[in-house]
Amino acid sequence: MKALLPLVTSALIAISGPSMAQEVMLRVHHFLPPTAFPATDMVGHWCETIKTRSEGRIACQIYPAMQLGGTPAQLIDQARDGIADAVFTVPSYQPGGYLRSEVFELPFIAGTEPVTAMAMYEYVTKHVPDEYKGVRPLWVAVGDPSVLHFKAEPLKTVAEMQGAKIRSPGRYGAIALEQVGAIPVQLPANAITESLSRGVIDGVMIPWSAVRMLNMDEEVNAHSVFPPGRRPFTSSIAMFLISESTYNRLPADLQAVIDEASGLEASRHMSEIYRQKGIEDQEAAKARGAKVHVIDEDQYAEWVKRMDVVRERWIEEVDRSGADGAALYDTATALIKKFENQ
Repeated sequence: MKALLPLVTSALIAISGPSMAQEVMLRVHHFLPPTAFPATDMVGHWCETIKTRSEGRIACQIYPAMQLGGTPAQLIDQARDGIADAVFTVPSYQPGGYLRSEVFELPFIAGTEPVTAMAMYEYVTKHVPDEYKGVRPLWVAVGDPSVLHFKAEPLKTVAEMQGAKIRSPGRYGAIALEQVGAIPVQLPANAITESLSRGVIDGVMIPWSAVRMLNMDEEVNAHSVFPPGRRPFTSSIAMFLISESTYNRLPADLQAVIDEASGLEASRHMSEIYRQKGIEDQEAAKARGAKVHVIDEDQYAEWVKRMDVVRERWIEEVDRSGADGAALYDTATALIKKFENQ
C-alpha cells in the first residue's frame, strides 16, 4: 500500500487566477470494469452530477478495475491513506474490517433495495461512524437480492442443498449456506464464470443483476429464487466513500455540492438502479428459456429457521469487539422498518 503513495499526487489542483476560483479533480478508484453498469450508472453518474452542479469546478478522474493497484479489500484504506480521494467498494470484502456494517448482509433482514440502502446510510453515519474513521460515507448502493443460480437444474429443497458447492456472497453468506448443508466456496467475482464452466462449483449465490455483467448467462440455466414479497436471503452492500482529509480541504461551497449529491436520496436512487437491473436480468433469463423455480413457503420457512445461528454468531462477534451486538441488530432492523413505513 505504501509503495503506491509516491505514484499518487494530491487530487486538489492548486488555486489559480485572481478570482481564486478553485479547480478540483477527485481521483476515484473502484474494482469494476469500466463498462459495468454500477461504474457508469452510479459512479459515473455521481461524478457528472457534481461536475454539473459545480459548473465544472469539481470533477472526477475515474480509475476502474483497480488501476491504482491493490485489491478490492483495500479500497477503503486507500481512501483513508490518500492513494485515492474516493472509492466505490463492498465493505465486507475486507473480512471483519467493517463488522458492525455487515448486519445488513445477514440472512432475511433486508427490505427492498432502496429501503435497505437508506437504512444502512443512516446506520453507518449516525450509529457506527467510528467504523469509518478517516473516510466519509457518501451513499450506499444495495444490490438486488442474491438468489441461487445453477447450470442445469434448480435445487428446490434444503435436502437437495446437501453437499452442493456454492460460491458464497461474503463470509456471513458462507456461514448461512453451511446451515442448509451446502459447501460454501470463496471466489472473486471475476472467477465465477470460469469456475462454473470447469465444474469447480455447482452454483452461485449472487444477484440477478450480476448474471449478464459477469457473462454468466451462458453458464447458468436454472435458478432458485425465494418467494416474492418476502425478505431476501441476503443482499450485497456497496458504498461510495470519500477521504475525510480530501473532503475537509474543499471549500465550503464544494462540500455543499458533494453533500447535495449524496446522502439518503442518492442511496435510494443508486439502489433503485440495482433493483431495476435485477428485474431486467431475471426477465432476460426467462426469455432465453432458463428454468426459474420459486422456493415454496414451507421451504422458505425452513431456510429462515436455520439462520438464527448466523445472527447469533454476528452478535457474539460484535460483542467481542466491544460493542453491543444485540442493540446494533435491533437498531438496524428498526431503521429498515422506519424506511419501509415512509
